Amino acid sequence: MQRMVIAKGARTEWRLIRLSHPSVFQNLALEEALARSSASTPFVPVIRLWRNPPSVIVGRFQDVAAEVDVDYCERSRIAIARRFTGGGAVFHDYGSLNITIVMPRSEPFSIKELYERNAALIIDVLAHRGVKGEFVPPNSIYVNAKKISGAAAAVSRSYVFWHASLLVSTDTLKLKHALAPSSGFKRTNSIRSRWHPVTTLTQTLGEPVDDDLEEELLKSCSMMFGSRMEQSELLDHEIRQMEQLYEEKYSLRDWNWNQHWSRGLGRKVERAHTTIAV
Repeated sequence: MQRMVIAKGARTEWRLIRLSHPSVFQNLALEEALARSSASTPFVPVIRLWRNPPSVIVGRFQDVAAEVDVDYCERSRIAIARRFTGGGAVFHDYGSLNITIVMPRSEPFSIKELYERNAALIIDVLAHRGVKGEFVPPNSIYVNAKKISGAAAAVSRSYVFWHASLLVSTDTLKLKHALAPSSGFKRTNSIRSRWHPVTTLTQTLGEPVDDDLEEELLKSCSMMFGSRMEQSELLDHEIRQMEQLYEEKYSLRDWNWNQHWSRGLGRKVERAHTTIAV
């Protein structure tokens, strides 16, 4: 397995956060809060393992109507949200395992290197299950020519934020119906998703996946980064940041549905980082 290069003398302790809110909007607010909190000193790298209720999450610069069957989602009680990273739309449910890594950026690297090396974490876990995963640029993992994982990232001068989803036992029928343009949709100038056939780890193995998957992922992460994971609660400033982002951004229909408004907000409060497309 490739090892990610961090600054010489970098701390090897990582905070492990296992926290899933019942709301996709709270979960996404926490994602951005963790990225912003990386500006604190000293900053300890974070890995978060979490899951969302049934939801579609569009990329920061996407048009909801172009990516989502809104009527189907409303009938099926599937929430529609927007994340702060760029890229394509994804479907989450409790069968999707989400992985987030936030760490200092202390050496130059290519975006290709970031995606490929972090994807190795998931590919390693799949290999332990006897499944051969293939990294497909820019940031996907395929099994038997079907997508099983995708990622997105945000990069600033001081930090690297990367998050990915692994389809463990995701309802692929709901995924197919939800990730489709709404009726009456014509065209958009926004970023479009690249659609691919998908599979899950359960479908690939032909049997349910046990609870050891998360532990295997943490072990893979420890080996790659030479780190020790310490279970952690949210810090006070992270809670305050998350609550503020939820109230002022992620709970608002304007943010979640209006990509033009989100572009304006992005210029105002997200100058510090560049989002990278899925």
